[in-house]
Amino acid sequence: MRKFSVIAALGVTLSATTALADPVTLRLGHPVFEAHPIHDTALRFKEAVERISNGDVTVQIFPSRQLGDVKELAEGVQFGTVDMTVNSTSAYATLEPAIDAFQLPGAIPDYEGFITMAKSAEARAIMDRLENHGMIALGVYDGGVRHFMTIGKPVESLADMRGLKTRVAPNRMFLDAWSAVGVNPTPMAYGEVYSALETGTLDAVEINLTSIESEKYYEIGKGVTLTNHYFWPGFLLVNRNKFDSLTPEQQDAMRKAADEIVEPQVMAVKELDAKVTKHLEELGIPVIVPSDGFKAELAAAFAQVVAQYEAVDPLIADFSAKAKTLTPAAQ
Repeated sequence: MRKFSVIAALGVTLSATTALADPVTLRLGHPVFEAHPIHDTALRFKEAVERISNGDVTVQIFPSRQLGDVKELAEGVQFGTVDMTVNSTSAYATLEPAIDAFQLPGAIPDYEGFITMAKSAEARAIMDRLENHGMIALGVYDGGVRHFMTIGKPVESLADMRGLKTRVAPNRMFLDAWSAVGVNPTPMAYGEVYSALETGTLDAVEINLTSIESEKYYEIGKGVTLTNHYFWPGFLLVNRNKFDSLTPEQQDAMRKAADEIVEPQVMAVKELDAKVTKHLEELGIPVIVPSDGFKAELAAAFAQVVAQYEAVDPLIADFSAKAKTLTPAAQ
């Protein structure tokens, strides 16, 4: 009888310990200013996970490169010096080449299609590979579809683009894609772009409207061409050891929060694009809608590169095949 009482008491103690698991505070860093959709992603996740977990998981956000630029944050979460980040998918393509699938030129037609792909089994299969590198990808979100901004005359044809010294993120696929177009692709850290444009070190940048707004590139740019060439996704990542140290309930709250915010976050970026376009027009900066001929030229220039990268990994081919089934949403 005494033995049973001791075991029962131990069971009660263990149950109480489980029920009273310590709340956790996670430090989340990202590389953009607070006007950018990536910061909005962090805010949405913070609100959702704190609500779903009843405050058992809280998030401290460190925006504007406080914990490092894109590369430093990528390494920080991988090696555990940073708990979490929302960071550009392209920063991880050297670890897992399949990640290039998210930015195959021309693959995803619009924001509605991005939501479909972000929630797809094909996207999840790619994200799961990051577990091999010390990270858990909770979800993928968007920073805005990419366009082409110049500090000289706006581009209205492929010929206008040729030879322009153009900033691209440091990623092999981007270098290949823009070389095929005929620009002079110049890899450069995100935080260095403004000064390079200002001094004329760069002629152009392929960039999302949201970054033109948040980084104030409109102070320098002379024209924006709405090429819609690929999206700028960001992974919501947590260090794997940190995630594994959490209780199942805390982990579940994080996964549910990450899933919940995908659609509202992406559609908010679509709305922001419209506002930024209007702001640029009010500033007198030409916003060029490419002709059908220009679009066809650009697609043809990218086509060989798309085929090249589809052959790199079966997961890229699977993602691309799924994307090709998308029908553009009615506008």
